[in-house]
Amino acid sequence: MIYKPQYFSIRELICPHAVEKFGEFAWSFLDDRAVMLLDIIRRKIDKPITVNNYETGGEFSQRGFRCNQCQLVRDKTSAGIVYCSPHLRGIAFDFDVAGMHAEEVRQWLIAHKDLLPMPIRLEKDVNWVHLDIAPVITSKKITMINP
Repeated sequence: MIYKPQYFSIRELICPHAVEKFGEFAWSFLDDRAVMLLDIIRRKIDKPITVNNYETGGEFSQRGFRCNQCQLVRDKTSAGIVYCSPHLRGIAFDFDVAGMHAEEVRQWLIAHKDLLPMPIRLEKDVNWVHLDIAPVITSKKITMINP
């Protein structure tokens, strides 16, 4: 059974190309653990979280699952760059939290790491929050990665 989140719609988490082509089946492109984790964070931080907002006329469409038609992926492929982002595997989200700067959110996650059911990776030194559940070679709950 596919986990459907309490706080997010399919268009908020999956690029428009995949939603248009696959509809509700596109939920299967996301790892349930990553979606559950995002729901937990949203519930505990108690503030709106924005991943994609293209459905409401916003500029974000590639901050959750990305397919091969997403511009960022196409640009990397055209340039001959090997691109193996966790976004392509449905285990990563870039997001903003209403009323908080990205660094505040990262610090909140670090302070509340015991709420997280699995280890996560956070990208540092960017003005959004990148969170993924890609495997790490450490026992730490949170691993900081470079952009």
